[in-house]
Amino acid sequence: MRRVRFAAILMTAIATALAFPAVADAATINQPFAADSGDSCRYGSTAGTLGWQYGTTSPLPVAGVAVTGKLADRPTPSDPAATCRDDGYSSTAVFVAYAGSVEVARQSRTANNATVSFAFTLGGNASTIGISRVVIQVCRNPVITLPPSYCGKPVTYLAPPVA
Repeated sequence: MRRVRFAAILMTAIATALAFPAVADAATINQPFAADSGDSCRYGSTAGTLGWQYGTTSPLPVAGVAVTGKLADRPTPSDPAATCRDDGYSSTAVFVAYAGSVEVARQSRTANNATVSFAFTLGGNASTIGISRVVIQVCRNPVITLPPSYCGKPVTYLAPPVA
């Protein structure tokens, strides 16, 4: 008798999940990204994937953006000797999520003569729902001396449209 009751409960749970697929299906759309420091040697560069995470109740708005990738600051130990000389600067990639014109999340990663892997999420909670774009910029900052620092052009990635 217990097995029959358990089977009935299990079948009801499966039928409920199938009847309300939006609750179980949150969509993620992956988009490649890239940005660099804008100098002639491309001392600092980042590339990877933005995973736009759409909500579970409808395709909009974006609930969060999973960011995975790498940041390289040249010269790395694996670079050929003639690539770029060590200029005494480190590279920082800055990732900023916006809902309209309001900044809702920010993360940054830094590398100095190395390649650094990263994985984090911008937003992903109730206060940041509605991410409409992510802006990525790579800046170079002196390691030992005082600034001046400089940055490459900011690159803007808009939330992909949902068909």
